[in-house]
Amino acid sequence: MSPYELFATITACLAVIVSLITWNGQRKLQREANDLQRATSKLAEKQLELLLKEERGKSIARLSLNLVRDGKNYKFCLTNIGEAEALNAEIRLILQRQDDNPIISSEYSEKFPAKKIMPGSSVTLIAAIHLGSPSAYNAVLSWSNPDGSRIEEEAYVTL
Repeated sequence: MSPYELFATITACLAVIVSLITWNGQRKLQREANDLQRATSKLAEKQLELLLKEERGKSIARLSLNLVRDGKNYKFCLTNIGEAEALNAEIRLILQRQDDNPIISSEYSEKFPAKKIMPGSSVTLIAAIHLGSPSAYNAVLSWSNPDGSRIEEEAYVTL
């Protein structure tokens, strides 16, 4: 083999080695680009999910029940903390004994079911609390959303 052929063979081998190193580097870069693209895709899915959840949240009412002091007396305050109106809202206290019921039935029948509670609005009921009354109540709040879905949620209120 002549020196020129040997030189050409060595040069060709060096070119192959350089090509393999470059190809390996490109493969790593492509893998990183694919990982970045997957991460971007997951982020876009999460953003879409959050937007859909926010959009659903705008069409859903959320009710909160509090027992607030009004001078010397107490009142149950049912408040719509959601972004949609609550329809046909009701309160049902879960009691150990019916004698512990602090809600005045005549007032309850006048106000409930509340036909429509707008966002940020409240409905109050006088709580006939006496010394023998429990200091906390479990309640079930139920209402309908504007889309027609019926929600029941448990609440816990304390003095």
